[in-house]
Amino acid sequence: MKRRIVSFILMTLAAMLTGCSSGPKRPWNTLKECIQANTELSMQVQALESENTQLTEQVNTLSTLDTAARLEALDTLEKVRLGKRTGFYDKDDNGTNETLVVYLEPLDTAQDYTKAVGKVDIQLWDLDATADKAKLAEWTVEPADLHKTWGGTLFTAYYRIKLPLEIVTDQQKDYTVKITFTDYLTGKVLTDQKVLPNRSIPSEPRQ
Repeated sequence: MKRRIVSFILMTLAAMLTGCSSGPKRPWNTLKECIQANTELSMQVQALESENTQLTEQVNTLSTLDTAARLEALDTLEKVRLGKRTGFYDKDDNGTNETLVVYLEPLDTAQDYTKAVGKVDIQLWDLDATADKAKLAEWTVEPADLHKTWGGTLFTAYYRIKLPLEIVTDQQKDYTVKITFTDYLTGKVLTDQKVLPNRSIPSEPRQ
């Protein structure tokens, strides 16, 4: 594509040079415009040729590097865990939990928080129920939506995912939330789960 652009510019430059040098004698202003246009086109050609050289060198360099080795050299996503503030929230303090808030903390190989790009599947389970009724709810958060939930404090960072509850939770039971995170950079699939006491928290913590 860039070669075609360069060719087009060279053809245009040649045409303008021909136009500036042929035919009857042109006024001084027209000649100055031709010289300026020729100079600008020459600079554009040089810039495109330089960019093309750099891209060629970059492709040649990347082709000699092993993909796995490049990923190992990066601090890529190592694990995900559910934050301690994951739980049920009673927004209007009426005794019924309307929201499940999941704090998902991604950690890299250096155990630092990292804003990993990927998709997360979240499931809510009642492990005391029969097999056909154990899974109570399931949500999938795509990368574009997950990106909007990123937040944190001075000491931590996380995805804060608010999920509406369409079931009525039993105040006498504990529930289990399970997450499966698919990392779009490395292809890793990481999981974690946490038992949630079904306690009513009157308000959601600030991000």
